[in-house]
Amino acid sequence: MGAGGAGMRWTPGVRWTEDDGGLDAAAVTAAFPDRYGLYLHVPFCERICPFCPYNKVPYRPERALSYLKALRREAAAYLAAGAGPFTSLYVGGGTPTLCLDRLAEMLPSLAVEGERAIEVLPAHATPAGVARLREDGFDRVSLGVQSFDDRVLRHLGRPGSGEENRAALEACRGRFACVDADLIFDTAFEDPAVFLADVEECCRLEVDQISTYPLMRFGYTPFGKGRHRPRMERDLLHRATALAEGYGYRRASVWSLRRAGAPGFSSITRELYLGLGAGAATFTGSLYLVNHFSPERYAEALAAGRLPLARTARLAPQAAAAYYLFWQAYAGGFDPARARALFPAAARLPGAVAGVGRAFRWLERDGDGVALTRRGFDRYHGLERWVTYRFIEPLWEQMMAEHREEPAVAGGGQVKITLEVNAEAESY
Repeated sequence: MGAGGAGMRWTPGVRWTEDDGGLDAAAVTAAFPDRYGLYLHVPFCERICPFCPYNKVPYRPERALSYLKALRREAAAYLAAGAGPFTSLYVGGGTPTLCLDRLAEMLPSLAVEGERAIEVLPAHATPAGVARLREDGFDRVSLGVQSFDDRVLRHLGRPGSGEENRAALEACRGRFACVDADLIFDTAFEDPAVFLADVEECCRLEVDQISTYPLMRFGYTPFGKGRHRPRMERDLLHRATALAEGYGYRRASVWSLRRAGAPGFSSITRELYLGLGAGAATFTGSLYLVNHFSPERYAEALAAGRLPLARTARLAPQAAAAYYLFWQAYAGGFDPARARALFPAAARLPGAVAGVGRAFRWLERDGDGVALTRRGFDRYHGLERWVTYRFIEPLWEQMMAEHREEPAVAGGGQVKITLEVNAEAESY
């Protein structure tokens, strides 16, 4: 602390270890300072899309059945330790609708008091499939549309067709509190006019939220050798935003456009969350935990009476608060007072970030909080890309090694990565 308390110096460290950190379900549950959401990961896909960097494995009925038994075991361990009630539920994948029958059996036990969201393959969003999702209590759906252009879908290795995607959105319209359509654009392949036509088609279909992503080029995917074109991607997002605004949409988060009056939808901007399933992550505010990516290693740990944790991080208060602020900004802004309440040991950081953001015109006042400006969204695109490729991709690539028979490193040991963040902030 500087003279008179006018300055602030901080050096948060984040160190990952390759084990469960000696944690059990009771310790994880006790680490939450406030209420939290629940995420379930179902990694199975009938067809592996080459562009997708997320944890997924080929679907086989017997493998899925064994996995879902393990998922119920993990959920039961946390519930017995006092977890919940949960503020929200998000079921992602993979293709979770492949396993809807088994998932439906465990949903009543999860004590979810808020929204229930699930990712849906467009082929599964038939009138009967939509009715089943509503019957199971889901009120938000995200459809992996990616494009209405069959050439783009073939380029991405995506199953289905543009007509099938259109029919899926029509079947969902008006049946859920929020219908989200994911669109991907690859500036190295497609004409910008094709992507803008996809955005306009979603607007015409009155989709509640349109998530517009540049193709992620993770090195372990077939698209990893390509390069981003940041200026072109930024300009294309500006054009998409202007087009959607003509239909009554607004830029609601870094990558999403939302129809006026529609509720939000996101898998990654919950304040605090418990993650269940292979590859799921947990953020308690002081712990960041990642489960084994391999369904078999995940199930083996639970069968042995352990949590299926493959990476554990105990976060310094400044690091935890910085993580929180980063992902809240992803959703378009944050409330410094709420951040101070969650992270009292880093109480000065939210105000410092807000002050710097306003000084550079990246943030502006929004009621009691701050919101990203257009300039701030542009800046955040670059920051989010840097975080993705500097931190997220190396972690996921090492975790993906669990899917292979060979060890992650020579000699059979697991990889330990150390992420160190050093920063100085003065005179705020």
